[in-house]
Amino acid sequence: ALPISGHVITDIVEGKKVGTFFSEVKPAGPTVEQQAEMARAGGRTLAALEPTQRAECIFHLADLLTDHREEILSANRKDMEEAETKGRLSLPLLKRLSLSTAKLNSLAIGLRQIASSSQDSVGQVIRRTRIAQGLELEQVTVPIGVLLVIFESRPDCLPQVSALAIASGNGLLLKGGKEASYSNQILHRLTQEALSIHGVKDAVQLVNTREDVEDLCRLDKLIDLIIPRGSSELVRNIQKAAKGIPVMGHSEGICHVYVDSESAVEKITRIVRDSKCEYPAACNALETLLIHRDLLRTPVFDQIIDMLRDRKST
Repeated sequence: ALPISGHVITDIVEGKKVGTFFSEVKPAGPTVEQQAEMARAGGRTLAALEPTQRAECIFHLADLLTDHREEILSANRKDMEEAETKGRLSLPLLKRLSLSTAKLNSLAIGLRQIASSSQDSVGQVIRRTRIAQGLELEQVTVPIGVLLVIFESRPDCLPQVSALAIASGNGLLLKGGKEASYSNQILHRLTQEALSIHGVKDAVQLVNTREDVEDLCRLDKLIDLIIPRGSSELVRNIQKAAKGIPVMGHSEGICHVYVDSESAVEKITRIVRDSKCEYPAACNALETLLIHRDLLRTPVFDQIIDMLRDRKST
């Protein structure tokens, strides 16, 4: 028998999956560790590209979302049908899971905006200090490394996060909810197709295995930052599971809109309508509307309330 090294015992105590498992079934695709290594290598190549080349990848991804609209919507319908059949998702989560032509068009516009503004994401000098004659110290923006982004329900999150990672030159591991598996697969394939124009296809990886989130959070040698996007419960669970990896969590949020007594009627009505009525299932939809007391029982107040009633908002 081969001797067991100390680090293997430590790995077992920490809950890592080590050892040999004999099976006639070959694993489908690379392991999570291999995907993380691919994302790291691809991310380094991505960071070495010119800003214009990274922007070209994002522009191409936006075009692919439009060109493959029907294929994306078909995959999303499969996810919706399965979710409705199983009945495990609440109505707000079902709405977040759903994609539409309007959502894809809006998504493509957003990606083009990211591409247009990405020129200074990497290599920007934030601060410069002269230490001595001919000697200057600079603070420069650089990629973080490999990001693990865990998200729930929303498949449109995948190209959004991918575009931000591409713009900033970071490798990316994506772990989406199984309820959006068909949608995520096609969106990830298009993302890698967009990256392929400059040979950095591996920079963005989608984790399709049944690895638990806890297992991903133990890859401290391969992942530099974890970003959970979802419920506060998800964020808390990730923060507890992370072993030596920083977690960029978020709070519950306030989601209030305040209407001042000097507000322009047309402007505030449009803001309230957009924040509450356009996409009420969004996590940052309006929750509380605060109105200055001077506006009570005025035409402005009545117009806002009538608009909300017409939209059947509560």
